[in-house]
Amino acid sequence: MFDPPPDKLTPELVFHEYAPRIYNIARRMLGNDADAEDVTQDVLLQVVRKLDTFRGDSQIATWLHRVTVNAALAHRQKRANRQKHEAHETDDELLGSGGPVTPGRKWDVGPEETALAAEQAAVIERAIAELPEPFRDVYVLADVEGLPNAEIGDMLGLSLAAVKSRLHRARLRMRDLLAPHFEGKVTP
Repeated sequence: MFDPPPDKLTPELVFHEYAPRIYNIARRMLGNDADAEDVTQDVLLQVVRKLDTFRGDSQIATWLHRVTVNAALAHRQKRANRQKHEAHETDDELLGSGGPVTPGRKWDVGPEETALAAEQAAVIERAIAELPEPFRDVYVLADVEGLPNAEIGDMLGLSLAAVKSRLHRARLRMRDLLAPHFEGKVTP
């Protein structure tokens, strides 16, 4: 993903280059498509409104990560408050389908490999969704998005030690969740 200079950024460029990544971060943090779409729309609207204030002190991808994480956390908080006040709604209505996000099909791969990869991706997505939210946030940002621990701490308002602790616990939990599905492939 390229990082254009601030004076070359346009809303269209941000949308085309970064919307899928914004959606994927929100999807993994929130656990369902509907909320991820809402957050993606909110983030893109916020970016359109504030793009002229981006000075280029950091990369555009870093800025968008921060905006997306903050929007996802705020959306999750609103959802939690709504759930407290609307106890009569069912979990299915609030959580949506929870289906995995899968990448496009590679044409040089056979149908068996494609089916196996989709099944593995679904197992991993379900395992990520089962992580407690504080661990899921850190895990997604570190191991899925590849952000450094210090940046994750800044985004989530955590100390570096707290990020490392949560990440370690998330990885242990992921190992436990995935071990039954990948027997012989997980090393202690």
